[in-house]
Amino acid sequence: MIIAIATNKNHLKAIVDPHFGRCDWYCLYDTRTNKSIFIENPVRKNQDHAGCDAAELLLGKKINMAIAGRFGSKVVDVFRKNNVQLIIPETPKTLTDIINQIKIK
Repeated sequence: MIIAIATNKNHLKAIVDPHFGRCDWYCLYDTRTNKSIFIENPVRKNQDHAGCDAAELLLGKKINMAIAGRFGSKVVDVFRKNNVQLIIPETPKTLTDIINQIKIK
């Protein structure tokens, strides 16, 4: 499974970003290989549709789950149509926290 985690930095100590479409980076974590890669969010400064454009970008990466502080309603619709699970952490967490929680499950 590939999980996209919105973040503001490109390292594992970074905090999950509160804004899915406007974050600076996405950490793509592969649960099969336990590897993480970071991709810069090229649409974060788009005037309109940043969230949907980011969702389409990540769908192209074959993600199964997305994690961020919040998702806009249009993004939720895009991901639901593509069977992508959405997770919103209750409290601020680092990427390492999230990945460790995923490994436990």
